[in-house]
Amino acid sequence: MKETDEIVIGKVLEGDQHAFAVLVDRYKDRVYSLVLKVVRNKELAEELAQDVFVKAYTSLNKFRKEATFSTWIYRIAYNTAISETRKKKIQSVAFDVVQENRQQQKTENEVPAEAIEEKFGLLKQAMNTLKPDDHMLVTLFYLDEKSVEEISKIMGISLSNVKVKLFRIRKKLQDIVSKSRQGALAFY
Repeated sequence: MKETDEIVIGKVLEGDQHAFAVLVDRYKDRVYSLVLKVVRNKELAEELAQDVFVKAYTSLNKFRKEATFSTWIYRIAYNTAISETRKKKIQSVAFDVVQENRQQQKTENEVPAEAIEEKFGLLKQAMNTLKPDDHMLVTLFYLDEKSVEEISKIMGISLSNVKVKLFRIRKKLQDIVSKSRQGALAFY
């Protein structure tokens, strides 16, 4: 039977340093993925993911259980990645996952593949224009399927601010894609 995060955390706090490896194994892929979406560099993402777990381990006694451990560690990962992007002014983009997910969901009755490819290309370009914080918010909501409450905790912004930002970002993406499609049609 799989131990809950809370039980594992209890063991670590009681001095069982090896128990933390369970949490690392459980969350390493998701933490790495989240960091990679922000920094867009595999080597840097690996390094930062390790830093995230070091920070989590050294701060585990501060974990107050007001949120789940996953939300807490995602917040550490997000803050670590954003801090790095601010240092190096890296632009955030990683929308290839959406394209893969959408292609897997495609059925025989849907729009032709060329039209889907065009839409994803336009959406990917639109995503490239977003600020790292906005890109991360969209990624957490749509790709990682995090709730508004979890995003609020991860990003350190209010629930209403998450909702407003999501609305504005969707509108901005729609406008960019619409203008791009109209521009593309002008060439025909």
